[in-house]
This record gives sequence, C-alpha cells and structure tokens, in this order.
Amino acid sequence: MIVRVWTGDALEENAEEYRRQFKDVYLPRFRAITGFHGVEVLERVHKNHIEFVVLSRWDSMDAIREYTGHIHADYAVLEEETREALVRYDEKAKHFVLVLEEGR
Repeated sequence: MIVRVWTGDALEENAEEYRRQFKDVYLPRFRAITGFHGVEVLERVHKNHIEFVVLSRWDSMDAIREYTGHIHADYAVLEEETREALVRYDEKAKHFVLVLEEGR
C-alpha cells in the first residue's frame, strides 16, 4: 500500500470552500480509480489559516499515476479554483510505503 501525502493552507474564510472542492471535485476522482483505498483529510488551525493534510491510500504508483495523469506521480493535482482557495500548497506530494497499520 502506498500513502500519498499532500499539504496546503487556506485562510480561515476560504477553508470551507476548500472542503467543498475536496468533496465535490477530488473525492469522486479518487473513487473512480480501482487502486484507491481511502483518504483522510486532517486540518488544524495555525495562526490565521487552516492547514490541511491529505493522506490517500493506493494499491500502487500506477494507480496514483492514473489519478494524477502524470508520468511523474509526485506532482499535485490542483484545479485553478483550488489554487485560488489556498494561500500555500505543495507543488508535489510525498509517497510512503505503509509498513504497519493498527486498527481497532
């Protein structure tokens, strides 16, 4: 399992717009890919903005490339309206191999 990690920050007044876009635009794209296994969106208040951390789980780098449409799967996938809602964002995501998972 591969975990894709991406972060971005929105001003508090734009945070709800980012949440809406994630649910309406990105989540359906994730769900359309067979190798997608779930996502967590974390957020925290940091001074005058909200920091978002997106952790998505995938079967393989090929599944991630299917989502990104890039030969180099590291590149972030951001629509223009998403870029406008954020004050800072990672241009690239990081990928980690999941080596241990514990659940109850």
